[in-house]
Amino acid sequence: MASAFPPEDTVAPPSYVFAGSGAGERDRLRLLARLLDPLHQRALQAAGMRSGLRCLELGSGTGTISAWMADQVGADGQVTATDINLSFLEDLPRSNLTVRELDVLSGEMPEGTFDVITCRALLHHLPQWESVVQRLAGALAPNGVLVLIEPDAGAALFGEAMDQRFWSAWCRWGQSEGIDFRLGHKLPRAVRLAGLDLRDVSIEVPFYREGSPWSDLYRSTVEAALPRLAPWLAPDPIAEFKDFSSQGDDPMCSFGWVTVCGQVTAHAKTVQPR
Repeated sequence: MASAFPPEDTVAPPSYVFAGSGAGERDRLRLLARLLDPLHQRALQAAGMRSGLRCLELGSGTGTISAWMADQVGADGQVTATDINLSFLEDLPRSNLTVRELDVLSGEMPEGTFDVITCRALLHHLPQWESVVQRLAGALAPNGVLVLIEPDAGAALFGEAMDQRFWSAWCRWGQSEGIDFRLGHKLPRAVRLAGLDLRDVSIEVPFYREGSPWSDLYRSTVEAALPRLAPWLAPDPIAEFKDFSSQGDDPMCSFGWVTVCGQVTAHAKTVQPR
């Protein structure tokens, strides 16, 4: 089945903090997928994933969700996996799955085409994320659904003073890079303003200890950002992270992960901001 997208040359934005294509970044994305795929799959199942649907994933990473969707929609369906970096999307041997390079900010996106569009941990990297939500809503077919999953660091501030200081500094650094680690709670309003009916909104907040998979994910994320972190965190951010995450026996609150599902309906219309 042919891709819905026309041929297009795109270039990954050079300022993207986590644009690496080496083994370390592959491992980090695999760990992120291991931890968030169950949540993502539940959200897509609740949204009505079934045989025959046309699906689009943006920021597909290692492609685990796109591959899972391809298995769900079967031979009569079609999944398009997109990313600005295709380094980790080389081994997805499914006849109903197409891999395409796409910059969501400037790449061409067909209107009224997809039954399901989803992305995870992507929008918070984009200062223009609200316009991206508008574009995604426009690419949905009648009755199509949009499933978004983004972090919200507000939940981490329920922790002790030491981890509050660390994650607050982390969020300030993110702002300096155009990254909004507190974006999650802003999603519902953006989806509604894009003209979609809100079907579901939820937040899941994992707790973690030093040495746990979630701790490994956050540590590897801090490591990936090290070259640009120096002015914002301690001289040795990794040592500080290990220090506060190893304090005490109680598990710590991590980022919340907000899931929003919006749907095109007959009466849905774009709501203008007041």
